[in-house]
Amino acid sequence: MSHITKILLKIIMLRIRNKIKPEIAEEQCGFVEDKGTPNAMYILRTLIERALEVQKDVYLCFIDYTKAFDRVRHDEIITQLKQLYIDGKDLRIIKTIYWEQTAAMRIENKTSTFQDIKRGVRQGCVLSPDLFSLYSEIIMRNLENHPGIKVGGQNINNLRYADDTVLIAENK
Repeated sequence: MSHITKILLKIIMLRIRNKIKPEIAEEQCGFVEDKGTPNAMYILRTLIERALEVQKDVYLCFIDYTKAFDRVRHDEIITQLKQLYIDGKDLRIIKTIYWEQTAAMRIENKTSTFQDIKRGVRQGCVLSPDLFSLYSEIIMRNLENHPGIKVGGQNINNLRYADDTVLIAENK
């Protein structure tokens, strides 16, 4: 990716981030400003300590999705960006530069036919973290109403750091 393309994508990222940021759940600690691994660890430890205090069993299921960043479906993320009313020009630039990619394999002096790339976020691209977070929200919203642990009247059933997820439940 050229330096000019990186600068252009950085400008677009700054323009669309204020529309994407409200869509990212509190449970996501990866790629979020002022959050990180220490926050996720603190929350998880606090949940476990509280459960021990009230003598409740806590069940944790740790999930690390295989090649999660490579599996982002372009059509789904474009649909999501349209629903957020991302400016048409920005959306066209993202589609053209980011999604409309082709690739071929070269072995020795032979090159295969070019194939369209329809999945995955680009490694090292400034847009990739935000696009991945938005995409993962589509999946995780299906869990919103599933029971987890009640803390202060709030149901907490998952905690995430980028593509690493902890599903949380208690025995009732």
